[in-house]
Amino acid sequence: MDAFVEQIVKKKKGGKEIGIIVGSLILLAVLLFLVYFFLIPYIRQFFIILAAAAIYGEWWLITEQNVEYEYSVTNGDIDVDQITARRKRKRIVSVPGAKIESLEPYRAEAYAGRQFDRRVMAATSETAEGVWCFTYRSKKNGHTLVLFQPEQRVLETLRTGLSATLQRELDKKLQQG
Repeated sequence: MDAFVEQIVKKKKGGKEIGIIVGSLILLAVLLFLVYFFLIPYIRQFFIILAAAAIYGEWWLITEQNVEYEYSVTNGDIDVDQITARRKRKRIVSVPGAKIESLEPYRAEAYAGRQFDRRVMAATSETAEGVWCFTYRSKKNGHTLVLFQPEQRVLETLRTGLSATLQRELDKKLQQG
């Protein structure tokens, strides 16, 4: 019987996302003001169409800042997708459980000096509670570190695909914390 579990985690907006939203709203207001008051009078009739297009563009830009991560574990293999504005889905990680080298709760100080070819942030934030990480190697991306925020059921389903050594280590870590 196939084992399948999925979880969605919403990314918190940081300074970059808030800056994009506030900056674009200010730019839109200034642009609409300038166009309305300094546009040639006989073209002013197109202002409503121009304003509607600009407001739609602003809505699109603001909703692009809404990011969620979906973890799907099927028979011990994990896929991590990034969902943007609930309209675009992009697979950012797909790893068979047998290729995972390590799986443990994330501690920034333990990974500060380590070099990775790729780092994937698929959690609400690096400092959030319940952040775990795993590493794997692939031909395409090299040595990769993935940060994610799994629920207990995701870890238990992922456990089935891990090597026997990693399964024992994971069992110890789950009993400790």
